[in-house]
Amino acid sequence: MKVIVDRKNRKYIVHDKEFHSEKGLIPEEDIVNAKVGDVLETHLGKKYTVIEPNINDYIDLMKRNCSIVLPQDLGLITGLTGIGYGSKIVESGSGAGGSLLFFANIVGPAGHVYSYEIREDFIKVIQENIDGTDFNNITLYNQDVTEGFEQEDHSIDLVFLDLPKPSEVIEDAYRILKTGGFIAVYTPYIEQFQIVSKVLAKNSFKHIAIREGNVREIEIKNNKTRPNTRMPGHTGYITFARKL
Repeated sequence: MKVIVDRKNRKYIVHDKEFHSEKGLIPEEDIVNAKVGDVLETHLGKKYTVIEPNINDYIDLMKRNCSIVLPQDLGLITGLTGIGYGSKIVESGSGAGGSLLFFANIVGPAGHVYSYEIREDFIKVIQENIDGTDFNNITLYNQDVTEGFEQEDHSIDLVFLDLPKPSEVIEDAYRILKTGGFIAVYTPYIEQFQIVSKVLAKNSFKHIAIREGNVREIEIKNNKTRPNTRMPGHTGYITFARKL
C-alpha cells in the first residue's frame, strides 16, 4: 500500500494500478516504481507526493461503517493511563476498529489488544481493516461482552469501553485489571457518565475523573493570528478510574 498527498493535504491510498481522480490519471508504471518522497503527476499536471503512511493515515483512509474515536480522545487516553510498549489492553465496542489499531500500534509486538464486538457486520469491516496492516498483536472476539471477558484475573493494563451501557461490564473489568491498571469509558452524553461514575465507585475503582478533549486550531496570518472561528464541536466524555 502506498499513500499519496496532494497540495491541499488530501490523502489517497493507491495500489499497483492506475490512479484515477477528477485531477487526472497517474499511470500504473509510475505508481509501481514510486518511492517515498517521489512526486507523481497526473496527465493534467496535478502533483501528488508519495509518503510513508503512519497509523493515523491508515485510520483516516480505512473502510468504516460508523463514527470512530478521534485522535484527540485517543491521545488523552494514552497520556492519562500511561499505556505503552508491552501493555495489554481490552476494548469493547470496536466499531470500525480505529481505536483497536491505534492501541495495537502503541503497545507494539510485545503487547496485545483484545477487542470485543457483538455485531457481525462490524466484525467483517474490522477484520478487513486489520488485514490491511501487519499487526500480529490483536485478538478479535465476535461476542457479547456482557457475558464476561475471556481474560484472566489481574492481567490487563487498560480496559477501554465505548458501549451504549458500559456500566454492565464494569464489575468484570475490575476483575481482569492489574492493580494499578486503568479503565477509560467513552460516552457522548452526560447522563451516561453520571451512571458510569457511580458504578465505578460501587465497584471499588479509585481516582474517578471525567475529561473532555476539545481541540482549537490557530489561524496564522500576517498580524492577524487568532483561534479559528470554526472550532470542532463536542466528541465525547471520557471517564477514567484506577484499580487500587
